[in-house]
Parts: sequence; C-alpha cells; structure tokens
Amino acid sequence: MPTVKQLIRELAKHARAKKGAEQSGGLECPEVELPGALWPAFFEVERDGDEYFVLLPVLKDALKRHRGKYPVIRKSHWQERDGHIYLEVPLDAGLPVEFLKLLIDEAYAIVWNKLDANGRLMIELVSLPYDEPKLMDRLIEFHNLKEQRRAIRKLARHAILLRTKVSSEAKIPLGATKIGGRPDLSARTEWPADRDGKPLAFLAQINLAEIARLGTPIKGLPSKGLLSVFSVWGRTAEGDDNTEGVEEETGWTVVLHTLPRVKVERRKTPCGIHSFRAAAVEPTPILSLPNHRAEPALAALGWTDDEYERFDEMQSDYRSIQMGHWLKNSDSFASHHLLGGYALFQQEFPEEVLEKGLAMFLQIGTDDNARMGWGDGGELTFYADARTLAKGRFERIWGTCQGG
Repeated sequence: MPTVKQLIRELAKHARAKKGAEQSGGLECPEVELPGALWPAFFEVERDGDEYFVLLPVLKDALKRHRGKYPVIRKSHWQERDGHIYLEVPLDAGLPVEFLKLLIDEAYAIVWNKLDANGRLMIELVSLPYDEPKLMDRLIEFHNLKEQRRAIRKLARHAILLRTKVSSEAKIPLGATKIGGRPDLSARTEWPADRDGKPLAFLAQINLAEIARLGTPIKGLPSKGLLSVFSVWGRTAEGDDNTEGVEEETGWTVVLHTLPRVKVERRKTPCGIHSFRAAAVEPTPILSLPNHRAEPALAALGWTDDEYERFDEMQSDYRSIQMGHWLKNSDSFASHHLLGGYALFQQEFPEEVLEKGLAMFLQIGTDDNARMGWGDGGELTFYADARTLAKGRFERIWGTCQGG
C-alpha cells in the first residue's frame, strides 16, 4: 500500500500524461488542468490539517454510482459549474489506485468535451515538434488569414528571449549575460547616476558576442563587448515611492557599452540602492509578433477591424504556445525578458514611442528567479532613438512600466 505522498505523485503523473495536460502547484498539492477549457482543472489535491483529498469534476449520476460502491466518496462543497459538480476522495481511505485513476479519466473526459475547436487545435499544435514558422502558418490557416499570410510573415521579427534560471554571483562568469545581481564594469567606469547625481539601479547585462552567434535582433547592435543597463526603475525596494513620472523622462536610464578588450570587475552596489538577485540567462532566438494594434509596422497595414481581430486572436494563440514551450507558462501575457522584437503590452501603447521616433530595445519582465517584480506581473520596456540605435549608439533611452 503506497503512502499518501506516493499516491499523490502517482495520481498526478497519471493526470499529467493526458493529452494537453499542464500541472501547477507543488508536489504536495498539485493541480492538473486542460488549458483552453472553461473550469480547466480536472485533478486537484487539497490539504485540510493532516488530511489530503483529491477533487475531481464528476457528473451527478456518476457520483451517485461511485458513492454506492465507495461511501467514503463525498460531494464537494464547490458549486456546480457548467453542468458538472465535484467529488472529494480522502487519499488515506484505501481506495484502489486503479479506481482513482478511473475517476481521473472520467474527470478529464468531462473537461475535454468542453473544449471548442480552437482549444483542441492548441492542444494538437502543442503536441507537434516545436517549429515557430510552421506553427505560425498553422495558426494563419486556422484563423482564416491566408490572404494576410505574406504580410504576417513580414511582420515577424527576430528577437532574443532571455530565459533565466536560479543562480548566484559566484556561479555566473565575469562578463556573462545575466538579469539582476551586480554589474561587471571597468574599474575606471563610474556607476551611472541620474541627472540629479543619484545612482541608478543595475537591471541587466548582455554579452553581445553571445547574442551575435544567435543572430543579431536589432539593426546596428554591436557584435562584441558588454551592454549594461541601469535605471531609476528598481532603484529602491518595492513599496518605496521613487518612480512616479519616470516614464515621462529621458535620461533616467543609462546603457553602457564596454568594449571586448576592456578588463572588467564585479562592482558592489552603492549604499542605499536596491540590488536584485543574480539570475543566469540562456539567450534563445524566437520569432516575435506584435500584440498591439498601434505598433507602427502593424498599423501601417491598414487592416479592417475584422482582419485585425482575427490577427489578434492568432498572435495570442501563437504567443501562448511559444511561452508555454520556452517558459512553461502558456499564458499569452506571460511576463518575460526580450531583446529586440516587439514588446508585450498589457495596457495601452505608449504614444511617446510614435512621437519621439523610438525603437524597442529591451524588455525586462517580472521574474521570480531574480526576485524582480513590476506591478502585478508587469514589465519594464526600454526604447532608444531609432536613428542612433541603428548606428550602435544608445541615446535618449526612454523607459515605461506596465503592470499586469
């Protein structure tokens, strides 16, 4: 007879094996769901004191049948949802494992049958070998955008997704790409400060040679050396008031380019300036699509409302599968770090981008690995003067913060 914890692991593994299933929660109380469905969870473990029990969607007649065989099964206090109710099974009740797996099979079938055509297509696409151009084409077909195919292919931009993992300063080599931590600078380089002389927070550094090997995502981006990003954003710990109106100013963010042959050292953060945890980065090339109608390249197409709405659904599905593959988060608004490409906008498109002739340079997202957060799962987005950026210079850097 397995222990309760062993049983939880075995049942969660059975649920995860279902087509399209995704697990969240920890090992102790996992939740497995089918993204795209209404009320998508079909297996969930909860704890009440020392008791663990599993919650599963079930049809009323099936619940009556199961309770007739095993009276320990009970109806959950959860309300009826979209034609089904929920049952609870104490995991220490000694019910046969195969019977519990049968309950999971029935629960999965209930949720699967609620999926629409788009939901089932998404699961099918996720199960295929990952190929972004082919994925884009499949979604263009599904969303009836064949006539717009050529324009969408031209819209797609090469970008570098900066995927992080938990690390430490000691484990990250000098001059390597990283988010947070302490910067690697020349001993002669002064720590950047704002126009009032107050030091800025260090957010990220990018090893340009590493990026160049993957394909430069920004015209004019140098192919060697180290870029270091400092900003008023994040200068103090969350909750301190230091950023009101920052997005309306230039000069509050500084990008330094250290040449490749310059000797660097890991610098200490000035007293009173917030420092994030160092997170190692794996740069990953991706194809980026715009997610806001005001993006100049998209707006210039002059599409009708119907064409744009179909494209918006298509790019949302594309981003969902893309983020699910690379970040294990299938939310189309999953926060992330991106060099080049199109910024993710969870709110309005900044008018200043159009007014000031700016080009997207870098987006820094909310990241638990770096203990970095912007609003409720939001992002910092940094733009540079488009003309000087194309010449490899980082002037008139302008940043904005949007919460989730």
